[in-house]
Amino acid sequence: MSKSSIRIKTCKRCKSHIHENSIYEYCPSCYKIVEEVFDKIREYLREYPGATSFEMEQRLGIPARIINNFVRGGRLIEIPNEHLNVECLRCGSLLLSAYHKYCPTCENEIKNDILKAKESLSSINNNFDKSGKMHIDHYRRKR
Repeated sequence: MSKSSIRIKTCKRCKSHIHENSIYEYCPSCYKIVEEVFDKIREYLREYPGATSFEMEQRLGIPARIINNFVRGGRLIEIPNEHLNVECLRCGSLLLSAYHKYCPTCENEIKNDILKAKESLSSINNNFDKSGKMHIDHYRRKR
């Protein structure tokens, strides 16, 4: 065998050597990571079909270039989205999705406000005097 016929295959992600007959372009550990990312994207698209890569980048924290690589690789199909330019109901920023009413920043702020309100209500409930009694027995005895 000549040196030119030996084909060394490397992982696309970590550049480690992989078996030359491997059907994957990644080593086993990187392949697992790539599949976990793809599963997150697939689950999000099941819940919000037609979501854009920009929206998924905002919601999932997965860079749009990685999502676009799945499109180029044929694992995801890009479809036209007629729901572009939807605004956040709170701050007015563009959402690029008809499935959400608030941007991620506003959504987090609203969740934090709700948690604070729950905490303040629970502290008010804990301060009530629970030793009070009803005086129904007093009225029953007179009759």
